[in-house]
Amino acid sequence: MFKLPHGLNLKTLASTAALVTLGAGVPAQAALPFGTLEFTQRVATVSNTETIDVWMRLTLDPSSSPLTFSSDPLTGFDPADLPTEGQFYNPDTDTFETRAVAEITGAFLNTFFRCDDTFTGGCNGDTSSYSYSFFLTSEPGRPSLNFRDNFVLAPGASFDYVFAQFTPAAGGAAPGTYYFYGTGATLNFRAFDADGNFLSTPAHDIGFTCGGLTTADCAFTRVVEVPEPATWGMMAVGLLGVAGVARRRRNDR
Repeated sequence: MFKLPHGLNLKTLASTAALVTLGAGVPAQAALPFGTLEFTQRVATVSNTETIDVWMRLTLDPSSSPLTFSSDPLTGFDPADLPTEGQFYNPDTDTFETRAVAEITGAFLNTFFRCDDTFTGGCNGDTSSYSYSFFLTSEPGRPSLNFRDNFVLAPGASFDYVFAQFTPAAGGAAPGTYYFYGTGATLNFRAFDADGNFLSTPAHDIGFTCGGLTTADCAFTRVVEVPEPATWGMMAVGLLGVAGVARRRRNDR
């Protein structure tokens, strides 16, 4: 168990649910893990009715400290790198107050979405082509990074995950080329004050895409096409064939 400075201590508490942030964290601190983040399937052509997974690869810098930790109790960090202050929202005054951290029960990973894409019109409510959703729960072969409170990644190693999904509007997205530029991976802490109130502490950026730029040469890019009539015809023939096989199987019983 860590012995924290300034008389802080650790104890195991019930896990506190966290909100997915929609903005970047703070600049990387040298002693905490840092690396690069890139789109693994950066450019592709898709149909206008296809739901699009955004795959990411997080790679720790060879000179980084490991991103290896567990929660309840918290292990894997130098006590000097843990936050000592956080923000408490006081509903009585409708203000945020800076309070000392009394205990830290765990850490978790998270992601953010930067609103400068063309899939959704830059978060401006323009969903005529696509809607956006974070990918929060891991599935077989499709891991998520969000809310992981135990993790192992060595310097120089990589981890691939699905960050989000773009879902086309009913009837299909308009054909064209769509770009998404900005996401990041962050490290967050579950911190509490002496009265047991949850404190919001700054997120630590582990890595982010495109260096904060909106340039096509690094963006997640999808060329969206409407299927040709011949393609629809082949799909229809295939569906009829499947239906015929199913009908014959029923008749053979």
